[in-house]
Amino acid sequence: MTSAGEKRGRDDVDDKLNNTVGVTSSEEDDDDDCDSEPAFMRLFSKQLTEAELSEYYRRSFSSNGFDVPEFGCALPGGIRPIKLGKRYDELVSDFAKQALQVYNNQNNAKFEFDHLVKANCQAVAGIMYYITFTARSGDNALQTFCGKVWQKVMKKGTEVKFCVMATD
Repeated sequence: MTSAGEKRGRDDVDDKLNNTVGVTSSEEDDDDDCDSEPAFMRLFSKQLTEAELSEYYRRSFSSNGFDVPEFGCALPGGIRPIKLGKRYDELVSDFAKQALQVYNNQNNAKFEFDHLVKANCQAVAGIMYYITFTARSGDNALQTFCGKVWQKVMKKGTEVKFCVMATD
């Protein structure tokens, strides 16, 4: 006896693979559900104008992901600003401190983290963070840094991609 799972996709008449697709339609239903997105996605999606998209790519590429405009929607695979506050401050600050430690080790420096300026994120087999922050050196001079930190999938660690002193 064949289980329901083994019968799936086979013709009931001769038990051969059935390669036909049945399509049903209703004259009452003029909506083309195949082309529309699920209702929950419509709430969060926004169609960007060509000018907005052009501005997004110009700023994103010219700043290596550190200066990205907020348009109220997310581009698939795109970089978007993070609203800093209670929810993200501690996490992003920890990543900034990790990036600063890498900078200090590579440059024989002793900067200490001061505060977050802004942060962006991108979904990539985890989350890539583009963090702008300030730090103070031994002479108390405030410097701005840009750090890129990858939080790997399933929070299986982080990797500092780079940390550099920002130039104006």
